[in-house]
Amino acid sequence: MNIVLVGGRRRVDFLAKSLLAKGHRITIVHDDESFCKFLSRTHDATVVCGDGSKPYILTDANIEGADVLIALTPKDADNLVICELAKKVYSVKRAFSTVSNPRSVEVFKKLGINTVISATHIVAEIIEQMAAINEIANFIPLEQGQIVLMEIMVRANSPICGKSIADIGIPEQAIIGCILRGANTIIPRGKTTVTAEDKLIILSPPQIQQEIIKLVVGRTDI
Repeated sequence: MNIVLVGGRRRVDFLAKSLLAKGHRITIVHDDESFCKFLSRTHDATVVCGDGSKPYILTDANIEGADVLIALTPKDADNLVICELAKKVYSVKRAFSTVSNPRSVEVFKKLGINTVISATHIVAEIIEQMAAINEIANFIPLEQGQIVLMEIMVRANSPICGKSIADIGIPEQAIIGCILRGANTIIPRGKTTVTAEDKLIILSPPQIQQEIIKLVVGRTDI
């Protein structure tokens, strides 16, 4: 894909390295001249020095029709302008934005920027869930929190311990994608039996995650 990265420092450096390794074509727009020189030396990417919220800079970067633009500047207002320009002026297929203030997420969505990432919001959710339930070994919101991936440990006193997947009664909107059993990875079938110390990798919408926690753990403390 043709991907444009605007702003950011460590994040843009990391993203560029990762995306280039996967074979994507990268254009980086940044307003710090010395950092642009560093990026040019470090990455096989097109680097344009300038303010990415200015249309003439985006024109110089030749972003017209790009597959993806990711706005990473520290200013939410600049990121909004960049995404708006990308979508409405330069016909970029998909525009992503990070935000510093979690309250900006809803504002961006109302203005048509649907892919908004608030690190603060995501980290807060992770801390809240993992602090309350010891059996939750991992908790990852996906698609801006529309889907949640949970890694839940099954204890000997769990209501589902010893039951088959078919008999657990997991909600239709959720799926147990994988069972980690010691060093083994099991793709579960209906007849697969859940045993103590299994780790279940479960995908579900956030609206039913409390129901799933109670189903697996036998309680919910949240």
